[in-house]
Amino acid sequence: MIKSFPQLPAGRQTAIITAIATIASVILAAILHYSFIGFGREFWNGITIALVIPWAISVPLGWYLARQNEKLVKLANRLRETRQHLQDVNKALKHKANIDGLTGLANREHFLDLLDRRRLQSQDSVLMIIDADHFKIINDSYGHPVGDKALILFSSVFKRILRKDDLVGRIGGEEFGVLLPDTSAAEGEIIAEMIRFEIENTLFEPQEGVAHRITISIGMTSISPDEERALPMRNADSALFEAKRRGRNQCVRYTPGMREKPRPFFEAGVIQQPIEVRV
Repeated sequence: MIKSFPQLPAGRQTAIITAIATIASVILAAILHYSFIGFGREFWNGITIALVIPWAISVPLGWYLARQNEKLVKLANRLRETRQHLQDVNKALKHKANIDGLTGLANREHFLDLLDRRRLQSQDSVLMIIDADHFKIINDSYGHPVGDKALILFSSVFKRILRKDDLVGRIGGEEFGVLLPDTSAAEGEIIAEMIRFEIENTLFEPQEGVAHRITISIGMTSISPDEERALPMRNADSALFEAKRRGRNQCVRYTPGMREKPRPFFEAGVIQQPIEVRV
């Protein structure tokens, strides 16, 4: 909220300036006249002049200064409003750049940036990658707007269950990332199961009177501050792939040697051989 600079009406400012100038003039004239000439008829003439001259000078001068001050105050207030507006615009642009517009969660770039910073501040943390099961069926059967409602439902569950210091973001179409700082693997499994259970048992109606059961699969791994981000992300993704392979709707913790999720040839470094076409 912007607070404007205090401002008195120009007439009141002029009266104050004139009164101060008149009182100062009378006092000074009285002291000087009494000290050098003494008290007499000339004394009152001098006081009269001391009253008239300041009024003649102060009234137009005070009015001019008051009007100029009024303009300066308006300009200062306008500058404050402009600065506040720019701050609000910058804040809105930053929010738009960092937040997923549909779910209100951190977008992928912002989540990964916060992940890099937050994991360095905790000795033991848990990283989860959450993916909706058979989400394509929802989009194909009911349309993408209904799919968007399901994503919003996921985000509401995350906000309701996750703790204040936990980090959550939308890192893909129907994929979410969660960082649980200062959390053991056992505690992470409990939180993951709470999320999975809550989503499975939340009523979702793509159409009025039509219930559709939605579930999620969760891959999780422990993360330490000295690890590069790519390693826990790959481990959590492998655990997610294992949860999908085991039948979905479950949480799987990464264990060494777990099979990685198959990657496209261009990510795996496989060179695609040219296809020879014979006519």
